[in-house]
Amino acid sequence: MVQIVTDSMSDLTPYEAREIGVVLLPLTIRFGTEEYREGIDISREEFFQRLRQSDVLPKTSQIPPDGFYKAFTDILSQKDTEILYIAGSSRISGCYQSACIARDMLDTPERVEIVDSLIAISSQALLVRMAAQERSQYPTAAGLAEYVEGLRNHQRCFGMADDLKYLVMGGRLSPLVAKVGTALSIKPMLKFEGGEILQAGLVRGKHKANAWYVEKLKQYPPREDIPILIAGCDCPAEAEKLKEHIENQKMTLPPVSTMGVGAVIGTHVGPGLMSISWIERETASSGR
Repeated sequence: MVQIVTDSMSDLTPYEAREIGVVLLPLTIRFGTEEYREGIDISREEFFQRLRQSDVLPKTSQIPPDGFYKAFTDILSQKDTEILYIAGSSRISGCYQSACIARDMLDTPERVEIVDSLIAISSQALLVRMAAQERSQYPTAAGLAEYVEGLRNHQRCFGMADDLKYLVMGGRLSPLVAKVGTALSIKPMLKFEGGEILQAGLVRGKHKANAWYVEKLKQYPPREDIPILIAGCDCPAEAEKLKEHIENQKMTLPPVSTMGVGAVIGTHVGPGLMSISWIERETASSGR
């Protein structure tokens, strides 16, 4: 049996992880001296309420090696069980490195496979969900890891930051640019590339942002056997509107579903963030 493990950078809730048979390990959030495990000690709703009231961004901390070691040893105590850990991008968190350290401490490290998703948010969740769906087809963690890595090499994730003050607070945007952008309703479009969140362009207003997403779907056509996943950061109604917009396009697309965004990405980009993720057809252009 292969037990899939992931971290809360995937933005899966504890309930969603249990539903698909995945072990979800939480990152830690700190508001001043108060420390919380994401999804365990603080709910998503409580987190965003506090974030909106805070003058400084909270801190997020990776899962330390001893946290992974305990989780791995607990799982491996079950006979004939292997582990596949799908980590949030090693470029934005140290969880991948912590897990590698923990694996090397085990008596049987060969029973643990670790995949750096080079992504987070809805794209990481999509990899985890597909691994859980196809788990029965792969009797070993190594085989399932190879399947996930194949998907990872064709993943696409684009997004839009809504409230620019969080980019300013995190040092990713100058106050002057944010002031002008807010006054003109200019939204920075984002993409995951090389494991990092990068700016992908600027649009004026949400209507043009939606059109921009459609252009990206045309540029990088998705596989029809794997769903498109839309994530909204404390804005479920907006996520549903984008879903409806995508579904109304005259394009052949796979099913579209929505999910929320958690504390790690939410801290750095803020409420109102939207993202859309899919797996590109292998025959499509490889340019980004």
